Amino acid sequence: MMEYSAAHWKLQLRGSMNDPVMTIREIASALKLAEKTVYALASNGDLPAFKIRGQWRVRRSDFESWLSLQAGLPQRKSPSTEPSSDFTKPDVFEPKTSMIVDMSDSNRMAARPVEDLTERVTQEELHRRFVRALGPSSVKSHSSWDSKPFELDLAPPLPQRVRAYMYNATRPPGGRPLGEHKVQLIVPGQRRGERGSFDNGDGRIVLLVGYAAEEDVFVLWDAGLYTDFAWSRNVQVKAETIIQASAGKLATQERQLRPPSGRSVVETVIAVRSRSLGEAIVRRMELTRQRLLRE
Repeated sequence: MMEYSAAHWKLQLRGSMNDPVMTIREIASALKLAEKTVYALASNGDLPAFKIRGQWRVRRSDFESWLSLQAGLPQRKSPSTEPSSDFTKPDVFEPKTSMIVDMSDSNRMAARPVEDLTERVTQEELHRRFVRALGPSSVKSHSSWDSKPFELDLAPPLPQRVRAYMYNATRPPGGRPLGEHKVQLIVPGQRRGERGSFDNGDGRIVLLVGYAAEEDVFVLWDAGLYTDFAWSRNVQVKAETIIQASAGKLATQERQLRPPSGRSVVETVIAVRSRSLGEAIVRRMELTRQRLLRE
């Protein structure tokens, strides 16, 4: 990290001193860093951050102590009841109970279930963001915004006829590695306890798509490997794959699966920022064709 004088940091932090909590954007502005860099610091545990409804936040007192340590300045006394002794590699701060605090209204604090840790968008908004990411030159036509699955006619080099099953990619509150995202497969008409499958009719290419709204990252699994699944089946992608994608890379990850046929197969998962969605779909088609040729 670059070295600055104590006066520099006091000037940077003067803006919102009455606000005890800082956002990623505020920290990025104070540090003169890109927001994605600060996000990576928080995700990796290098910044004393915690999450409120899936959004990274940092207590100002913790940030100032951490910043003083990075800049070699005397540390402020933290008002916290737990003294801050070492912020060189802190744990990521999480809420202490099974509830989290909604701070959207400063005059009212409401408890919400822990399942709401990740930002979600409506089905219609999922489809709108998908089309917006591809751009008007790539999308010839599509079904109604609220239809599920979402059908599109696309321009080359994209597949011409597509049927997209889109889901919010969320972070489970527990039981899985930190930061891992998942989607839950449920198709229209499928009831709890029933098996489900994607509609491959009418010559359309099926895409299984997850969207991590907070990171603006699309995830593409190999839909052909999910031919018969239980209601609300979980399908995952690793945290590092999401982080690589949010940094602008076309990120890939291999997963070992055992489809209903019983024969083990390796699935390649793709994750990208929205601006690279078209490239990712083309790559998804290439990888699927390669898998089919090996079978």
